[in-house]
Amino acid sequence: MSILRYSPFKPGDLSVQERKILKKLTAAAESISFLYDSQKNPRYAGANFYPSNATLEELEKAGKSNPEILSPYTFVKRDTSGGLIAIPYRVRFQKELQKVAALLREAAALTAEKPSKAYLKARADDLLIDHYDRSNIAWLKTEKSKVGFIIGPFDRYIDKIFFQKRAYMAWLGVLDESTTREMERFKTTLLVSERKYLSGAKWVKVSKVNIRVEDTILFSGLVADFPFTGNTLPSSADLHLHKKYGSIFTIFKPIVRERFSRWIYPIFQNLFSQEIQQRYPREKLEAMFLQSSVIHHACHSLMRYTDATSRLGGYFPYFDELYTDLLGIKGCTTLLLKGAFTNEEIEMLILITICHGLYYYGALKKFPHLEQFTQGHAILFYFLLSGKALQKSKKRFRIDFHRALMVVNQLSSIVEYYMALGKRNEASEFLKKFPIQKTFRDFNKYIPKGEAG
Repeated sequence: MSILRYSPFKPGDLSVQERKILKKLTAAAESISFLYDSQKNPRYAGANFYPSNATLEELEKAGKSNPEILSPYTFVKRDTSGGLIAIPYRVRFQKELQKVAALLREAAALTAEKPSKAYLKARADDLLIDHYDRSNIAWLKTEKSKVGFIIGPFDRYIDKIFFQKRAYMAWLGVLDESTTREMERFKTTLLVSERKYLSGAKWVKVSKVNIRVEDTILFSGLVADFPFTGNTLPSSADLHLHKKYGSIFTIFKPIVRERFSRWIYPIFQNLFSQEIQQRYPREKLEAMFLQSSVIHHACHSLMRYTDATSRLGGYFPYFDELYTDLLGIKGCTTLLLKGAFTNEEIEMLILITICHGLYYYGALKKFPHLEQFTQGHAILFYFLLSGKALQKSKKRFRIDFHRALMVVNQLSSIVEYYMALGKRNEASEFLKKFPIQKTFRDFNKYIPKGEAG
């Protein structure tokens, strides 16, 4: 089962009533894991959403005559005559979803907080109809709620053909109010400036961006399989909601803390010269890793294009995740000019981004589906190396930060074209120029041994 658990609390940290609510929500989240496991299939780009013998052209043709084929909430199967038919999630998982909905209604009955009560009741209903706008709007009103809970089919990473089908996921956590306030101030400073967009691009302005930093208790389904440091919802496919109601990005403190200790900092020690290590103490780097997660998710709201997924198909996330990192560095450079960010912080952000790239490469053995994230970092590494921003000095590397910023500026212009205007075929040809294994083959020795997380 795809479940990941953390225990950030002592029994006395939560009231008796809160523990009762968490028990119901935990049971609901755990039930979602089976649904996700029925969807995923790492051996096939279309997971279990499409027949493995169906061609791209066949699926596109069938989708034109029957829109349910490419609905985000259907499985595609062959009928007895060999044709393609769509089976809705609510039909395939009717029994399981009724159980989950019942648990959500029971949790709602225990909840005194009005926004959370309304959200849980709405989500229970929506799970049974495969339409989530009503409960998403209700969830967007829970940004200050103590208990944070997401459940349903949202992220599309395992559909590598169309980046269309949504996978089931759930997480459960408790709001860290003080860290949230601190990161809220930082996020507001980052998002204060307007961006310019390429002519002809169909972009959407997100009306409002809220943040939650949570002590996460449990991940289930896709978010247990994809160990993100945070997540932004509603889905990037629901731009009509982003435009009118905004979004919330949630930072997962346990994953941020664990990844820095087990991976980011050891990579930093292994990769960079003693001179660099002495300039940037651990506690400052750890603080920057948390900020980098906030920067990454905040920047998702700066580059939403209505037609990006239809143009790029399964290649969309390869560019989407890389572009947010590049925009983050560029945005913080702007803050530097305004006196809201320091040279040291810009340098640490670049160092963290490089170390995170090697984490994703090291994580591929356990999480091969993270290829989309690793590919973006392979592109960045290629440009840093060819631009002589990252240079080997004896056994370790040194970095020219001036050159690194020039590389980020150059590469962000290239990637922005694909996000704003690029097509599937040209995106495919571009990505072929940066093979992951060839780019990273000389970096294996800098990555800690052990299981990624």
